[in-house]
Amino acid sequence: MRQLSSSLTPAFKMGPITLIGVGLVILVTRSITEGGLSLRIVLEACGITVFTWVVTWLTASDLADEVYDGGDHLVIKRGRTTDKIPLSNLRMVEGTRNSSPEIMTLHFVRSTAFGRKIGLSPAGGRLNPLREHPLVENLMNRAHAARL
Repeated sequence: MRQLSSSLTPAFKMGPITLIGVGLVILVTRSITEGGLSLRIVLEACGITVFTWVVTWLTASDLADEVYDGGDHLVIKRGRTTDKIPLSNLRMVEGTRNSSPEIMTLHFVRSTAFGRKIGLSPAGGRLNPLREHPLVENLMNRAHAARL
């Protein structure tokens, strides 16, 4: 089976934890260089960390960890849950054009173990950043053919 999702998705999901660590390092470094810890420095570090964590959580919380192409079905894993979803259940595939990492959303006809939709960060990049990832059209064409 070919992996459709990026192998960096788990690392992207761990971004907020890494960011909190970096924020703490910056906080400690600034407190050492300035000879003490001021309330302004603590508030700046906390504010930046919370803002970035919220933005990352909003974009990455619905991402699948792994998505594999099984020919006439997709195998999707998120956490401990794995589901085999036939392409005929794929209603629509949406792709973002201006986000990093790129995110695709798979919408299903019938509910799955993940609900009626799930996001994935596709493997590889697109050549033209103004166009959707080629996988969007590929999956839509194959899903349409599977429903016929």
